[in-house]
Amino acid sequence: MIEQKADVFIPALRFNFLTPFYDWVLRVVMREAAYKQALIQLISLEEGSMILDAGCGTGTLTVMIKKQFPQSEVVGLDGDQEILQIANSKVFLSGDLIQLDHGFVTSMPYRNESFDACVCSLVIHHLTTDNKVKAFQEFYRVLKPGGKLYIVDFFTPHNFIMMAITSITQLFEETYDNFRGKLREFIPNAGFKELEVRQNFWTPMGTVSIITAMKQQSYKE
Repeated sequence: MIEQKADVFIPALRFNFLTPFYDWVLRVVMREAAYKQALIQLISLEEGSMILDAGCGTGTLTVMIKKQFPQSEVVGLDGDQEILQIANSKVFLSGDLIQLDHGFVTSMPYRNESFDACVCSLVIHHLTTDNKVKAFQEFYRVLKPGGKLYIVDFFTPHNFIMMAITSITQLFEETYDNFRGKLREFIPNAGFKELEVRQNFWTPMGTVSIITAMKQQSYKE
């Protein structure tokens, strides 16, 4: 799901009629299995934790998280009602108890300090600069002190091939911030500490990285 305003969104592949192909694009074109499996292995939480998948899309990662942490409460959030229907079907077939909510990462319907971890995969690059800033502020707000943020998204090219590819893809406003390393500014500016780029992956659209950070202090209005 691609967000711009609280009451307006662009479908995951920009057009509603392409939504049924979203999973195929992620699986085949974007090599999602590689970085989602790596992400799952990086998540370190105690059993019984509250985990948010912000911008959960069709729920593939949401179900993977629940399988990895069966004793934890997993919540998926997305602004696209159509794509949430697909996610609901996956949750039903998984047999797991997962809460799916309608809402946007720029204005999430949760109380302050509700979650122990927040995961956000391939959402941030779709947002305008202002909405990227709002999203990280929201992640900080809903995380508990000591809560962990896990971002999977386009990031600074990690080799010459990725540099060549992103010379074109960075021309779009939404991806420009990511490829220019602006997330290194946005995340700490929201209050997060211990930012670390954990792993890089090549894709036909550019480098996708796993980035982690931590909320150390309580949220203040």
